[in-house]
Order: sequence, then C-alpha cells, then structure tokens
Amino acid sequence: MDGVNEAGEVKVSRLQMEGENEDQTPPEHKCPELCDSLHGSVHDKENSSTMRAALCAQVCKVYRFQTEDQRWLLVREQMSETPLSFSLPKQLLSALIREHTSRVREVRELGDLSPHWDGLRHDIINHCSGLIGCYQDTLSELDKLSVSSCFKSSGSKSDKHLQFVSTNLHAQRMEVTAADSTGVWYEVITFGAPADHHQAFKHGGLKRLLSKHSNQADSSVSYSEDESCRARELLSSVAELQPLVFGLAEELLSVSQEQNSFRLQHVLNALNQQTELFVHALKDELVKSALLAIHNQCAANYNSSHVHSNGLLCDNTSADQEGETSSGQQEAEYDEEEWDRVWANVGKSINCIIVMWDRLQGQERPQDQTPSDQQEATAGDTNSQNTVSSSVSSGSSWQEQLLPLVVTLRDCVREAVGKARAAMTFVILQGAVASSVAHGPTQIVQRRHAVFSQALSAVACGFMLKLNAGLEDPEYLQQLLSVGVLVQFESLLSTYGDEVGMLEDMEVGVADLSDVAFTVTEATTEQPEDTAAGHSEEHGEQHTHTLTLTHTHTHTHSHTPHTHIHTLTHTLTHTLTHSPLTPHTHTHTHTLTHTHTHSQHTHTHTHTHTHT
Repeated sequence: MDGVNEAGEVKVSRLQMEGENEDQTPPEHKCPELCDSLHGSVHDKENSSTMRAALCAQVCKVYRFQTEDQRWLLVREQMSETPLSFSLPKQLLSALIREHTSRVREVRELGDLSPHWDGLRHDIINHCSGLIGCYQDTLSELDKLSVSSCFKSSGSKSDKHLQFVSTNLHAQRMEVTAADSTGVWYEVITFGAPADHHQAFKHGGLKRLLSKHSNQADSSVSYSEDESCRARELLSSVAELQPLVFGLAEELLSVSQEQNSFRLQHVLNALNQQTELFVHALKDELVKSALLAIHNQCAANYNSSHVHSNGLLCDNTSADQEGETSSGQQEAEYDEEEWDRVWANVGKSINCIIVMWDRLQGQERPQDQTPSDQQEATAGDTNSQNTVSSSVSSGSSWQEQLLPLVVTLRDCVREAVGKARAAMTFVILQGAVASSVAHGPTQIVQRRHAVFSQALSAVACGFMLKLNAGLEDPEYLQQLLSVGVLVQFESLLSTYGDEVGMLEDMEVGVADLSDVAFTVTEATTEQPEDTAAGHSEEHGEQHTHTLTLTHTHTHTHSHTPHTHIHTLTHTLTHTLTHSPLTPHTHTHTHTLTHTHTHSQHTHTHTHTHTHT
C-alpha cells in the first residue's frame, strides 16, 4: 500500500544527519522549534493505541536539510515491524476452524441419507476435518511463540507452522516537515510476495493448480449461503409443522366420535390454520428448482454410470427419500409442475375435510356439493376418489365420514414433506460442497488460505497506518466511505523458475482481497489484541471479511499563559457484503467527537452520520 502526498518542490543545498556537527550552521537557522515540534508530534502519534497495534520494533533516523532559501526541512525515516504479522493469521485460523466446524455439524444434522448423499456428506466431513486438524496444529504452534514475535525472516519462509505468516513484512515510513507546515507522511508496506513456500512450486502456483482442478471437477449446481439458510429454515418449519398437523388430525378423529360440534369446529379451525402455514412454507421456488436439479443430476449420473468417490452409483432415492423410482421414470421427462400439485393437494385435502364437516352440519345441500376438489387433491389415489359421495349417509358416524379424508390429508402431507426434505437436503449439501470440496483438495485450499493470510496482513497494516494518518482529514474519511481502499502492489519477481509459481500464488491471493471489508469500531481496551481484531466468513460464493480498529488522540499544548487541550475521538464503520446473486451493500457510520479545553473553558462537538 503506497500513500503519496504532494509536498512541493524542494531544492536541497546542504544535508546534515542528527548527531553530526551542528555548530557549522548559524544559530538563527537551526530552527530548534521545528525539531521540538517534530519530536513532540511524533511522540504523540506513535504512542496511540492504533499505532502500537500496527507497528513495533521501530528503527528511526532523522535528517535535516537546509534549502537554498536558508530554511530547514526535517525528514524522519522509520522502519518498523508489525504485530499483525502473527496476530492476524492467528485470528484468521481461528475463524476458519469455526467455519469448518460449523459446516461439519450442519451436514451431520441432516440425519439418515441415501447412499449417494451419505457418501457426499462423508466427502464434506473428511475435507473439513482435514483442514480443521491442520489449522489447529498450525494455530497451536503459533501460540507457542513469544508474544513479542512480530517478524518472519526469509530464512523461515518454508517453515510449515509459519505458512500463514507474511515474510519480511515491515513498514517503511518517512515524515517530511517544514518550518511553516505540518508534516507529510510517505508510507510503503514491504513484504515478500504472498506465496506458499512450504508446499513449494514443483507443480506451479495457485493459478495453475486451480485451473487444473476446475478442468477435472464435475460441473454441478451450487447454491449461495442465502439459499442454504433458506433451506435450513424450511427444514426447521417442516419439522415443526408436520407433527402439529398430524396431531390435530388425530384429535379431529377423536373428537368426531363424541359428535360435539363446538369442539370439533375448534379443532378443525386449528388444523386448517396449521395446514395453511405448512402450505405457505412449501410454496418456495427453491424447492421446485432443487427438485429439478436433483432429477437432472441423477439422470446424468445414471446415463453416464457415474460412480461416486465412495464407490456407489448415484441412486434414485436421492430424489425422494420416501419413494422409489425406476430407471424408466428416471429417464422420463421431469414435470416441473409436479411440485406445485404436491403442495396444492395438501390445501385441497383440508378443504375436502371442511366441506364434509359443512355437510355433516347441514350447512349446505348435498346436491350442491361436487367431488371435484377431492378428486384433484387425491390424484391417482383410488381409495380417496370414492371418499365423498354426492350425499352423506344419515346412518354413518362423523368419524366414518371424516376418516378417509384425514388419511388422504396425512398422505399428501407425508409426500410433500418427503420431497421438501429431499430438495432442501440437496441444497444444503450442494452449498457445503461449493464452499469445501469444490474448492479443490485440502492442499490447494490450505495453500489459498495461507497466501490470502499473508496478503491480508500487509493490507491490514497499510490500512491502519493510512487511517491513523487521515483521522483528522474529513475529505479523506469521506473518500474511504464512498470509494473504499485502493491497494497497489509492485513486485520484482521474474517469470523464471520458482518465481513463476510465486506470481501465480500472488495473483490469486491479491484477487481474493477484493472480498475484504474493513470495519472500524471503538475498542474496549488499549490492548493490541482488542485494538486490531478481525474475523472472516466465507459461505459459498458470498464472502465477508471484517477488521476492527480504534483510535483515540489527545494533544496538550502549553503556551504561557494559556493551555490548550484537544481530545479527538473518532469512530468510522464501513461494511461491504456482496455475492453474485445480490448487489453490493455498503453501510457507513461516521462519529466524530472533539473536545477543546482553553484555560477555564471547555467546548465539545459531536457529529454522527449514517448512510446505507
């Protein structure tokens, strides 16, 4: 990250390093106030919580230049390491462990699956478990290092436990100060090209490895995190509503024996309400599209004799956990309206029960009733086609009249639940595949995470420095909110030997940074781990990366007989979320509090602005 500010043209006539002979310069041109101002401002800024979290082990030199107009120009050159070299990779590793652990728990909660789907689940669990174990070992090794460790030298670039740590990451900063102006900072973050030297480059870097994997990978439908979340919600709703519907249906039959009109009407109203909620939950286009995808995938697997990695043929029971499908049905054209008829039959079944109850109560004349609703609701069910006759036998009990209709309702609900569970299980599994197995073997995924961690550490360090320098510049802060952060990378790598693999790693790592968002909030303490904290989430094709920073600045200036105290508290929040299916979403919150104490008077100004 390169921060460049125009400081104007300076003609240098003499150069003097601090510590050299200073008596050669006339006293009136030494400008001691400038030196004091430089050291004072540097001391204030470098001791802020943000700078302590971003920089450590600083080495400085101060130069004084005398220009042709006999004015002094001070240049402070600083080389610093950064605690982010180790703290940020550890946070990223912890976030990845939590993410993969959650994915394993999610697919395990799907219950009993068909052989093909169970094999797919085992693939996901094995893939995630391998990464979890590796990341836990790496994190354990990093935790053993001294808390003061903040630099990885070139000699350690191939160490396995330092795979996620940037090599030679340090900040090169230069502050140029003139006698009549404030200092201008020039900042450059230098680090070794983000690359996985532990796995080396015998087979190329990430770009080449991912290209080979994409050519070998089977093309399959994938779902976003939003769709996977909807699938989990629908499964939860179905699991909650199905027992309620069945329970109320049984209660309806039980009450019908008593022939108590009031109680039966009450139970029927409750059954109708829960059935409507059940049908509303099923009327989701995601179920319909998932059932079509299941049919297409299983048909393709059947025609090509596809054998899964567990050695099992993709069986047809994956399309319906409750039903059985023959090879002839598999090859038949899939009716996209079938699902609409399935959930509609549930609604028509409850309507048949209501109509029968009205007949039993004598609210409608028998000749006005038609059996069309019952016939549609029970399409293909020969037992239910004769359920409702044109007239009700006066000698039959209420239970005898309602029982066939209740059985039909339960059959329709059971069929809908089976198909919905199959469809949503497919969505969840495919979503888990898209964010795990589909990314390639564990070695490639681990390599990509390691390269991303190295690049992210450098960008986070640069962002903290730029933000700290621009906290009192409203135009710069507004630019951050409206435009974001532009990062420029320059490299001295060639296109020969292992350096080609390094470039291929770096290209993918830098591209992954486009999914990073920074969030600036106020820390609760001034400890480095609280001042610079972050988390990373990756769900399918939707990514969110967040970094949390803070800054508090207090400046006291005494000039007899007056004393000025300035306290500036600044909070800036910028969150970016995006996926291929949703537009970019920005949320900005900007809070600025300025307290100025002059002699016995105190003035406080607070401004808050939020924009989405």
